[in-house]
This record gives sequence, C-alpha cells and structure tokens, in this order.
Amino acid sequence: MLQIGKGITYGVVVIALSVLFISIIVAALLALTPVKELDMTKWLNGSMFAVVLTGAIVGGAVSKKKGLLVGAFIGLIMTALSFLLTTQGAIWTSSLIQTSLTLFISIVGGIAGVNLFGGAREQS
Repeated sequence: MLQIGKGITYGVVVIALSVLFISIIVAALLALTPVKELDMTKWLNGSMFAVVLTGAIVGGAVSKKKGLLVGAFIGLIMTALSFLLTTQGAIWTSSLIQTSLTLFISIVGGIAGVNLFGGAREQS
C-alpha cells in the first residue's frame, strides 16, 4: 500500500511541476507576443491531457503495481483540484466531458506506467 501512495505522490508532483513550467511558458508567450488568451485554450487543453498522462505514467512506474488504482486516484485528485480552482458555480457538459477524459487518460497512463516500466516480469 505504501508503494501505491508513493506512486500517486510522484505522479501528482510531476503534474504540478509540469503545470508550473507550462504556465511560465504561456505567460511569457502572452506577454511577449501578440497571441491572445483565447488562441491558447486548445493548446492548454491538449497540454493538460498530456501532463496528466505523463504524471500517471510516472505514478504507475513508481508504484510498480495496481496501475488502474494509481491512475484513477491521480485522475480523481486532478479533477477535484480542477473543480476547486476553476468552477464558477455551474457544471457544464464540457466540464463533464473534460473530467471523463481526464479520468480515462490517467487510468490508461497508470496502467501503461506499470506495464512499461515497473511491472513484475516472469523470468524463465
């Protein structure tokens, strides 16, 4: 159980650091170029899914087992943080779709992390 918690923690830390790095880049682009905020929304949504996938892969690789559980917890944590930081009173269909995609991507990432980097291998 400790290994699963360690995987979740590593995954969330990777996501937080990635979001910080991307925020710095986006802020610099918005300040130094004529790009508008509305032009950045598709890029930011895509990068959010990539960051969640990366964090879940790291979490699965660190935990070395239960990738589905690790990915689901990372997805739930990110969804909860997203709702706490961005919800403006109403839940829209687009936010439900984004939440579903975030959970799905994080579960896939957790499973991929365990299978690609951390799972127990049978030696023959």
